[in-house]
Amino acid sequence: MFLLNFATSKLEEQLSVIWKKLKIPDGVRGATFDAVSSSLPEFLTAMIALILLKEKGLEVGIWTISGSAIFNILIIPFFALLFYKWTGIIKISKSGINRDVIFYIFSIIVFLTGIYFGELFTMAVSLIVIYMSYIIVLILESRNNYKKNLEIVEAKYRQIKEKKIKFFTIFYSLVLVYIWVELSVHTAEFIGKSLWISTMIVSLVLLAAITSIPDTLLSVKASRKWDIDASLSNAVWSNIFDICIGLWLPIIIWIWIMNLHPKVDFGQNIWVFIFLIISTFIYLIVLKSKKLNKKSWIILWILYLVFIAYLVYLSI
Repeated sequence: MFLLNFATSKLEEQLSVIWKKLKIPDGVRGATFDAVSSSLPEFLTAMIALILLKEKGLEVGIWTISGSAIFNILIIPFFALLFYKWTGIIKISKSGINRDVIFYIFSIIVFLTGIYFGELFTMAVSLIVIYMSYIIVLILESRNNYKKNLEIVEAKYRQIKEKKIKFFTIFYSLVLVYIWVELSVHTAEFIGKSLWISTMIVSLVLLAAITSIPDTLLSVKASRKWDIDASLSNAVWSNIFDICIGLWLPIIIWIWIMNLHPKVDFGQNIWVFIFLIISTFIYLIVLKSKKLNKKSWIILWILYLVFIAYLVYLSI
């Protein structure tokens, strides 16, 4: 956990310098640069599981990303609200939440439809189209507020104008994340075999929770800076990136390069996917509440505990 936190924080620092030098608006930055730095562990987990476990790698990738999505959408808001200094009613941008959740729901629908029908290639192409559409919408919205965004990006550019991008830092942080992910995949496989726990349970709980550490810390950092909108939205930004990009490239490699056509039993694991959908709607209901405050996290925690209890029941 310490190694992962160190590596992703170093990567995030350098990506922050890059997007400020490129004068990219905050809205576009969150769904791209922040998502890349915090969601890299999930993406590499899917890739390394593919290399090490072949056809079983699909299960590790899908369950890690699904578990991470449930963790992010339920647990990250808890930490965001916990570290937010304001104690009264919290007001957030409803339009941004609506936009992000709509794209996220589309991603889930395509994701689940692809698994149900076994059309992984079609699913992969559709997911990348959704992600590109999401980025285009963010860019268009930033242009609508061009003057306001211009002042902000210019101010942030002046802060780092003299700073140089440390490419070696980017390189060694990527290497450390890769080493961490490979060790984690091996460890998860070892734990599963030693304790007779299924790959699905280990991926949904252990790998999913640990790979979500960077997302959580990024939200905590934003919350401490009073940027509650970014802190709460980070959960959805990361999930859109995880589902659309974290599965897209591995699936293309599975099908085109390795000529593998693995499948996931949709019916047997239907409740995991139901939790994925329910968590999204609970997140939306809680955040759109007119009485959103620090105590609102209780509902999210209860649902996550129900999810863990269900997984414990499966493992018995």
